[in-house]
Amino acid sequence: MSAQHSGQFRGRFEIKVDPKFRLTLPVPFREVLSSRSHCPMIITNSQYQGKRCLDVYPLHEWKKLENRVAKLPQLKVEVQNFQRFYLSGGHPVEADAQGRVLIPPILRSYANIQTDIVLVGFASKFEIWALEVWKGLFENLAQDFNQTLAVISEMGLDDEP
Repeated sequence: MSAQHSGQFRGRFEIKVDPKFRLTLPVPFREVLSSRSHCPMIITNSQYQGKRCLDVYPLHEWKKLENRVAKLPQLKVEVQNFQRFYLSGGHPVEADAQGRVLIPPILRSYANIQTDIVLVGFASKFEIWALEVWKGLFENLAQDFNQTLAVISEMGLDDEP
């Protein structure tokens, strides 16, 4: 199955945000979204290792996440925190005819999105990073990769399917 018809976001793409703070989705991401007719997306605030980024889900994937969260114990503080931080940050957006998506101002500010960004595919979602933040994070990930690979190998990644 080809990447564009797999329904999954793959790859990393360095792109520029235009003066109106729109990002143009790379063709492989557009193809994932166009495999579903009229596919709105949800952008929300996120972070990894204390570094701020944005997560972008096709609406159908976001609804799956909301349904899973709804089944969690609603009185647990951690569930409430997740809902307040992650779910409440979700803003619906749609790509225009040219494949451009407007990043909502509150999320732009949160992730310090200026001009240069990186889109990082994660199968059912993708992340948006300010380029300089991503470069530092990626360098740290590269330095730790042998240790990460050893742990992943212990989990069975090297097993035959």
